[in-house]
Amino acid sequence: MSILKKYISIFIVIGLINSPSYADEFLDEKPVYHVVLIWLKTYRNEMRINKIINASRELEKIPGVLEVSTGRVLRSARVIVDDTFDVSIIIKFASKDYLKDYLVHPIHIKIANEVIKPLANKITVYDTIIQE
Repeated sequence: MSILKKYISIFIVIGLINSPSYADEFLDEKPVYHVVLIWLKTYRNEMRINKIINASRELEKIPGVLEVSTGRVLRSARVIVDDTFDVSIIIKFASKDYLKDYLVHPIHIKIANEVIKPLANKITVYDTIIQE
């Protein structure tokens, strides 16, 4: 291997080691969770629940979205537990600024307007900063 190739290889390795990862950008930021609870117009309709869950996977393509989790309600006999909703979407953002950008992103707007709102009787949203 020529000496030039050795130096180039060394610079590439050093550059990779020293370059910040995607997660490192947000070390000073606190993660934000966007919790969406949806009550369907048709109570516990599996086909509609699956439609929302499948559409929600597209939300991972939005910049700043670190994780999207979806699920169905867990029935509970405990009085304190609200188990009246049908489906949940929980989205983890790198920071509160990414949450703001997400709210106006075309993918989010399309899913909200074309999938979720037509199927929903009620939607409740909670945003929280997590102290990890």
